[in-house]
Amino acid sequence: MSVFTVSVPPLRELNDDKSGLLQHFRAFYAKQANVKPFELDKNALARWMGYHFPGNVRELRNIVIRLTTKYAGQAVTTAQLEDELDTDIYTPSGFDIPSDQKSLEEMAKKHLQSQTNFNLDQTLKQWEQGYVEAALKITHGNLSQAAKLLGVNRTTLYSRMQAYQITTDE
Repeated sequence: MSVFTVSVPPLRELNDDKSGLLQHFRAFYAKQANVKPFELDKNALARWMGYHFPGNVRELRNIVIRLTTKYAGQAVTTAQLEDELDTDIYTPSGFDIPSDQKSLEEMAKKHLQSQTNFNLDQTLKQWEQGYVEAALKITHGNLSQAAKLLGVNRTTLYSRMQAYQITTDE
């Protein structure tokens, strides 16, 4: 039935949109609640821009609503912002995924210096397989939800599952 497909990239790939949507929703909900809008301090803003927003715009909007309610007219710190982000499910404990390119580069540099026979393709495949398996566990094997969580099409997820011989218990 589909005549054409409109591809909308996930919010995590649209840094300018993260900032624009923050400004829009912050002003909108502050006006609606008749309060002054909150501000993000420099570090909190950097964290905002580095956050992956697995729930896309709906999650972003809900975070802004909560921040408006709790911190109207105040400067929000990174710690206060972190309390509103859904990082428990997506970041394993004890492992911080770098939120900016420089930090990611530093992590990669340390990893490369500690390895003797590093293979980029093998490493990327291991990460991809790990994320596919984790998404399937989080969603209890629901392929549509897992694909959405990973930000890929369901057919892409299915082909990756076949490539890594991953099955679900459905």
